[in-house]
Amino acid sequence: MESIKKYIKQFERVQLFRLLVALLLFWTPVILFSKIAGEILEHEPVLFDTQILYWIHNFSTPFLDALFVCVTTIAGPIYLMFITIAILAFLLYKKKRLNALLVFFGVGGATAANFILKLIFHRDRPALWHRLVVETDFSFPSGHSMISMALIASVIIMLWNTRWRLTSLIVGTFVLLMIGASRLYLGVHYPTDVVAGWSIGLAWVIIVLFIVRKLSIRKRISPNLTKK
Repeated sequence: MESIKKYIKQFERVQLFRLLVALLLFWTPVILFSKIAGEILEHEPVLFDTQILYWIHNFSTPFLDALFVCVTTIAGPIYLMFITIAILAFLLYKKKRLNALLVFFGVGGATAANFILKLIFHRDRPALWHRLVVETDFSFPSGHSMISMALIASVIIMLWNTRWRLTSLIVGTFVLLMIGASRLYLGVHYPTDVVAGWSIGLAWVIIVLFIVRKLSIRKRISPNLTKK
């Protein structure tokens, strides 16, 4: 009896810890996005945005030009679409339907949300120097940052309870930083565009994860109810 009570208490502590982490991961990016978005809607200059871009531009070299053009191209909508489809096909082949739902709605929802947010905020892209890449849509939030965050966060979540947890976290973080850096280096986004894209992308995936876990619980319960 004592061992059962001890197990229940331990389980409750683990669940509480997971809830607190989830709340922290959700509300931190939401608050950060709200703060940046509020300043942009009020047409206030965001502190250090332009200064940071000029500072980054001081380090430009032909090698970095080629590197970041390559990075930003691979992280573009066409390549990310093919990567997402490949991951979905693999998950469906392995019959990981709930994971497939996480990726599909995580990336698909982030793509749709980014399109809507750009129309709402209507922020022009920086025009500080000659750009190496051409971008015609609005600047806020960064689509590259938002959609790549949704995809990478979904993959990290799927691999969290496997031996690939640390590897996926390190590689995923590095890739996100490289994509964000490429957008700033090329002068097509302000730093706040990138941070906002990361923030709302992560918050959206957490929402999708919560819904998918609810579906997972119902899926496990339903057969038992049917048997009764």
